[in-house]
Amino acid sequence: MEKPPCILLVDDDPLILSLGQELLELLGYRVQAARDGEEALRLFAGLPRADLVVLDYNLPGLNGGEVLKLMREMDGGVPVLMASGFFEPEVAASLLEAGAAGLMEKPYRLAELDSRIKSVLGGPPG
Repeated sequence: MEKPPCILLVDDDPLILSLGQELLELLGYRVQAARDGEEALRLFAGLPRADLVVLDYNLPGLNGGEVLKLMREMDGGVPVLMASGFFEPEVAASLLEAGAAGLMEKPYRLAELDSRIKSVLGGPPG
């Protein structure tokens, strides 16, 4: 039996990180969680292969845009969904230009999370 896709979830808010992980696991995904950009990069480099990254834009230290750029340099093939409560239009455009697979609003809603991930990964988990 094939393993379900692995998602790296990155958010500095412990509640959003916990709830996001719970929602993703409920949808059938394997989840690795990181609290900041540096931890996300360490996990990303150490995973055999992340199938998707859900990356908060507003992070302490390295922001989501900087983390996206570094992840693209490490493995340009892994899709990254950027998440935030609000994106300025010019920030949204620059993230998409830098290689983000899409943008998601927080707080996460189960149906939207499910739909966005399936559209990026091309189907249901597993």
